[in-house]
Amino acid sequence: MKLKKYYMKKENNEKLISQKVVSKIEKGELKMRPKVYFVAKTILIVGLSVLALLLALYFGSLIIFVLRINDILLFHGMGFQAIRSVLLSFPWYLVFLVFVLVVSVEIVAKRFHFIYRKPLIISLLLILALIFLSSFLIEKSSLHHSFFRLAEQERLPLAGKMYRDLGSLEIENVYFGTILEKKDDFWIMELDSGEAVSLKINEKTRGRRVFSEIKEGNEIIVIGGLEEGVINVDSFKKIERRFRNYKERLNER
Repeated sequence: MKLKKYYMKKENNEKLISQKVVSKIEKGELKMRPKVYFVAKTILIVGLSVLALLLALYFGSLIIFVLRINDILLFHGMGFQAIRSVLLSFPWYLVFLVFVLVVSVEIVAKRFHFIYRKPLIISLLLILALIFLSSFLIEKSSLHHSFFRLAEQERLPLAGKMYRDLGSLEIENVYFGTILEKKDDFWIMELDSGEAVSLKINEKTRGRRVFSEIKEGNEIIVIGGLEEGVINVDSFKKIERRFRNYKERLNER
């Protein structure tokens, strides 16, 4: 009996809604939209979501490219000074753009039935996972590297300056170079620019335990203040492989 009453009530509500809709149409308060309107609206929504997703993938992969081309991934284990230098120099506007685009994709995607039914946190995590994995694969391609080379040759008109700036971040008190000579606590290092500087190492220098591992001719990364040709070393470590050869890049200019 209760089930019968439920269906009767539901049927009455549907009839009432139908009557209200018909009444509004007759009074001119509600206009029927042509089918082409809904088709165009769907195409627009899909187009905007695809555009936002592609832009998120582009900027996401660009962030990974910036980390690699500036050798920021080599800074791990070098202490607070390294973290501070990276945080101050990193182009955070790229992260903000990706965040805005991810939110945009989530908002637009919620209009689709298969996304709408999922909880917000689940759909957001799915979109983030898709963007992260795809961005990583895109960065592995030659896309950004080719754009960067074109930018250095001033053959990339629109995004050239952006790529040149992102490819040469001014990271404070960070130096890459090659050990030319070891003399007790004063080492001689040739920087990527070709300048020879002395490294002053003291008891507080992070990485002292690897003294014996570093030989003349090894490439190292150094963090410290440079004054009159001497770097007071806060932290340093030997590096085996870098993303790109800075000397070749400088010679190409």
